This record gives sequence, C-alpha cells and structure tokens, in this order.
Amino acid sequence: MATTQNTYTGDGSTTDYTLTFPYIAVVDVRVSLDAIGTTAFSLINATTLRFTSAPGNGVAIRIYRETNDDHNRIVFTPGSSIRANDLNEALQRNIFLTQELSNNLTAVSAGGIANGSLTTAKLAD
Repeated sequence: MATTQNTYTGDGSTTDYTLTFPYIAVVDVRVSLDAIGTTAFSLINATTLRFTSAPGNGVAIRIYRETNDDHNRIVFTPGSSIRANDLNEALQRNIFLTQELSNNLTAVSAGGIANGSLTTAKLAD
C-alpha cells in the first residue's frame, strides 16, 4: 500500500512535522486535527509542514494527500506536440488518485468509519 498520509500525536509544543509522501501541488496537502480539517499550516519546504501554533497535547494529527480530480490540468489536442513531461504528470496524477482511493477503501473495509461520520446528508451527496 502506498503512503498517502502521515499521522502524529501533538505534544503542545512541536510545530514542524515531516511529510513522507509525494504530491503534485501544495494544495493537494491536507491536514486534520482530531478528524477536523484545518488550514492553519504552511509548507516550509517540500517535506516539512509547519503549524501556525502547535497542536495540543494528545491531538491526533493527520497529514495527507488529496489529489485534485476536478479537472484535467493537461489537455492534449489533435496536431499539438506531446511532451514527455506532460505524459508523466498525467500518469502520476492517475497513480496518486488510484493510491488514495485504494487506501481509503482499505481503511473503510477494516472498520475505519468513525461512529457518527455517516449522516443522511452525506449519504445523499
């Protein structure tokens, strides 16, 4: 199973955490604290995330990749040149999406659905 997330436990003083998974764009890096999403962080380099303030003692930290699947970043048109870099990026994006889906399905089949996380509104979506 590919690594698409890192989990840590807050200690009330540490603000920097390591990412060990690849990502395409910075916006694909997501964070949750005790299962609640947050944007109070920044990437200080490609593998280090820094929180605005240290997560509290015992807080469950999840740093994960959520590759954008809303649109194609690369569009090939008839008669245009196809660059190897564009093909590689398109393939990498598909691989990342497949890895994330596989990991999510594995977590669900292993009982990874938290009590109360499924609601009528979420099921209707």
